Amino acid sequence: MNRNSLIYGALVLSLILIPGAAAFENSGMYTEEGQKWLDEHWGENITIGDVARIAYTKENYEKTRENVDSALLEEVWSQPYYWGSRHPWGTDNNSECPYGANVWEESRPLNIKNLNLSQKREMGIDNAVLDRSGCRIVGYMDQSVEQGGQRSFHRQMPERLDRFTCDLFWQDRQNSLKLTLFAPDGMMGPFYDDSDGMVNGRIYLQVSRPEGIAPGDWYAVVEGDKVNGTQQFMLLVV
Repeated sequence: MNRNSLIYGALVLSLILIPGAAAFENSGMYTEEGQKWLDEHWGENITIGDVARIAYTKENYEKTRENVDSALLEEVWSQPYYWGSRHPWGTDNNSECPYGANVWEESRPLNIKNLNLSQKREMGIDNAVLDRSGCRIVGYMDQSVEQGGQRSFHRQMPERLDRFTCDLFWQDRQNSLKLTLFAPDGMMGPFYDDSDGMVNGRIYLQVSRPEGIAPGDWYAVVEGDKVNGTQQFMLLVV
């Protein structure tokens, strides 16, 4: 695997993971105006370069232009932007990565567990949270909320998925957050700190249906229930 393919993979990784403004992955690189723009253009035919130019923070945009070969950058940025898990690679008959790979090398998913630390650092994924296949970076959001404020996150759930874990944690037990899940076929919650049996600054849920969960658009809404000041939190979906 040469350096260009690693850089290319890193670019694709940073750009195709994000299904819109209410995103789990890498949304910290977007400005508020950029997230609003993505919401307004959800599903439209735009390029990766459009997203980078309009939705990126100025710092991330300039950093990418400065550190990536211009010809390679043009090749990547001229490609279509695919919304969330709607990439045409798909997941059928892919036992190695059952829920869709995030990082690819040539024609197959890249197993990130097989990379050494220096390779992961070169791709900017040394701290990535992986699913059990080792190919897919799972959804996460690192954000903050104030009293009465809300943060909404979107995830496109694939077909034939019968369970997933939703883990919201903020550690400070003096503050209280609330989590509500909205599925295509109904609402779950709201859930509070003690909903999982412990008051520990964390809400840990496992959603499971033997017949399969409803595929499509799922939303998680985190709300500041009782917050003094601003509370930082992280939401993981595996």
